[in-house]
Amino acid sequence: MAQFTLRDAIDRMPFSRSELARRADVSRTTALSVSEDQSRARVDTLRELALALGYDLSIELARASDPLAALAARVVLGELDSHSDLGASPEELAEWVDRLGRYSGSGVDGGAPLRVIREAARVSGAQNRPGRALFAGRNDADRLVSAGRASEARWALSGSASLEAMGAGPGKTVVLWTDDIKSVSDLLVDTHRRVRLHTAADVIVAPAHPSVFASSTTFDDVNLVSPLQGVIDSVAIGGVDEEIALSIASGW
Repeated sequence: MAQFTLRDAIDRMPFSRSELARRADVSRTTALSVSEDQSRARVDTLRELALALGYDLSIELARASDPLAALAARVVLGELDSHSDLGASPEELAEWVDRLGRYSGSGVDGGAPLRVIREAARVSGAQNRPGRALFAGRNDADRLVSAGRASEARWALSGSASLEAMGAGPGKTVVLWTDDIKSVSDLLVDTHRRVRLHTAADVIVAPAHPSVFASSTTFDDVNLVSPLQGVIDSVAIGGVDEEIALSIASGW
């Protein structure tokens, strides 16, 4: 069953946002901001808005997949400059740098590289990204490059493709980051089978945050994410991909 969100309820309500604010006893500014982004709202505020709309609040946990976690790790470990245009505000980036420091137990500097990589991977995995598509089938570069180029959108390979590019043995799963997940997925459906579990996937097609393409390279027409992004994505996948990626990172 499709998830019904507070934003959906607000979009379908038969009255104005001003009336919603009055019913929920919140400011109109709060009603407007919550309709755009619920992540920073208090739970009691969200429940008042839901009740005013004729619903109640149900809170469920979902696996995290925040691209800014991987971005922060790349900044902490010196691959990217925090002052570059990376698709995140300084405040958002600073929050994730601080989180990684706490998670790795080493303060805001992030701690040892392997700990930072593990913690960033835990909360940024492509397999948990909203909108991602999972496929079983060929994951050789030729087939995926063909789909990426035909989509006419920005794309880059990660996961097992990155591990091979770094001279390691092949893993299991390739991540294809793209600006147009629908076009790439449509190009793969004739040769690949959709699967439900990421452990059964040979290819993960995932919507890309702009930072994914920072420091990416092209080799023999294959667009590849940066080595650190590739390692983080591979650790997030788990299994043999994680083992190979951690082996590579342990030598950095």
